[in-house]
Amino acid sequence: MQNYGEDDYLVFDCPGQIELYNHLSVFKTFVDYLKQDGWSVCVVYCLDAHFITDVSKFIAGAMQALSAMVKLELPHVNVLTKMDICESKAEVEEFLFPEPRILLDRLSASTGPRFAALNVAIGQMLEEFSLVSFVPLDINDEESMEEVLHNLDNAIQYGEDEEVKVRDMEGGPGAMGDGDDDIGED
Repeated sequence: MQNYGEDDYLVFDCPGQIELYNHLSVFKTFVDYLKQDGWSVCVVYCLDAHFITDVSKFIAGAMQALSAMVKLELPHVNVLTKMDICESKAEVEEFLFPEPRILLDRLSASTGPRFAALNVAIGQMLEEFSLVSFVPLDINDEESMEEVLHNLDNAIQYGEDEEVKVRDMEGGPGAMGDGDDDIGED
């Protein structure tokens, strides 16, 4: 990892087995090592867009994301992937910033009264933490990829320590008040 510079992103693609994050400390140990070595670390949790076709699948995915957030204790960006194959992007909007009460109503309608108490508990937990939101990723849309990168930069505060660049206001190219502009004159 010594061959990488300050502006490089390293991506560690981890298996989608949530047990590895919840029950074992190997990933927490790994990210702690990276942080001690001076790396800015951010978790990117990817959930496929097909999870929005069934509210119970989406809630399960949102709870997995929440579990990873709590266990790893790192800046976190949740990404809703495969938007390029999603039929209706308009339907996705309500899942980007999920409203637990609406999800709970849908879940209760699909599971029936037998699971009412469990559904309420799940809804309360998602609402109480209120941490889970998603950034859509369409690999065919450059703006979508830029938005994901922007969220990552914000999460790790990339560029926060850079010097502020001040434009020369007195003279030089692009300077204001150099007398070349005849604003307001006829």
